[in-house]
Amino acid sequence: MPERILVRLPNWLGDLMLSRPLLHAVRAGRPEAELSAVAPGALLDLIAGEGLFARLHAWTSHGSERDAVLREVRAWRPDVALVLPPSFSSALFAWRCGAARRIGYRHDGRGPLLNRALRRPPRGDLHLSLEYLALGAELGARPGPLPRLKVPAHAVERSASFLARLGSGAGRLALLAPGAAYGPAKRWPLDRFAAVGCHIARRGLSVLVCGAASERAECERVAREAGAGISSVAGDTDLPLQAALCAQAAIVVSNDSGLAHLAAAAGAPTVVVFGSTSSAWTAPLGSRVRVLQHAPVCAPCFQRTCRIGYRCLHAVTVDEACRACDELVA
Repeated sequence: MPERILVRLPNWLGDLMLSRPLLHAVRAGRPEAELSAVAPGALLDLIAGEGLFARLHAWTSHGSERDAVLREVRAWRPDVALVLPPSFSSALFAWRCGAARRIGYRHDGRGPLLNRALRRPPRGDLHLSLEYLALGAELGARPGPLPRLKVPAHAVERSASFLARLGSGAGRLALLAPGAAYGPAKRWPLDRFAAVGCHIARRGLSVLVCGAASERAECERVAREAGAGISSVAGDTDLPLQAALCAQAAIVVSNDSGLAHLAAAAGAPTVVVFGSTSSAWTAPLGSRVRVLQHAPVCAPCFQRTCRIGYRCLHAVTVDEACRACDELVA
């Protein structure tokens, strides 16, 4: 019987993209193994196109549905569980599902639930993707070149009609992502996004402002201030469709958010503005990623809000963002 490996995937889009080196390395090191994933349903829709997992289990906030997932996984009888989120509940799930080997980092008092509990390095000492790969080393994972995220075919088809309705041309598409769920300490000023959008539009690119439905007002403001012909699509795209748009983009400009990681994974030239967090720890992966960060002495503080005026964000200028866009587009 093939070895059965359960992977409790991260709950956040950016972390999921940074776990991709591990997922591909586990598949390369255990080609005969049967892999099963547990993660929020929206993330599973996105990762399904990679073809890495035989089983996908959607993790929800509802207790009865979580119990059903536990029963399904327990009946599958996993041999190994890789626990990527740092939460106590994720380690408890791995223990309850009956996996004989449970691998993760010691955190939040969950060490006794893991029979291979590694000590996690301080934040920023090691890139998060390498932290995940260290867990895979316990299974003989074989790191290799990371392929671009494989966007589901149905999303690619949807993107064509989506862009046609907007009058935007694929291949000369630019995306702006001014939101960040983490908080204001990750959000570059909206007027600076608008200025960059105006600059990009003058180069002949079709500019879309992207974000979640909760960010619609901010995205619409950026589109309005950037000038005529620039549209906001905040709240109009699910993750697979957003991935398809990223894969076609000539440039993406984003805060340090999940969308920046998605764009980089899809192969888009990506300019990402960092504020209170550490680019050494969570910079998006990709050869065409440009990080803009001027960390003051107080950074990285990892705070969601700041009492002294967001110096880290304000230090990043419109001119340098425009220069980075010009270089990557060229």
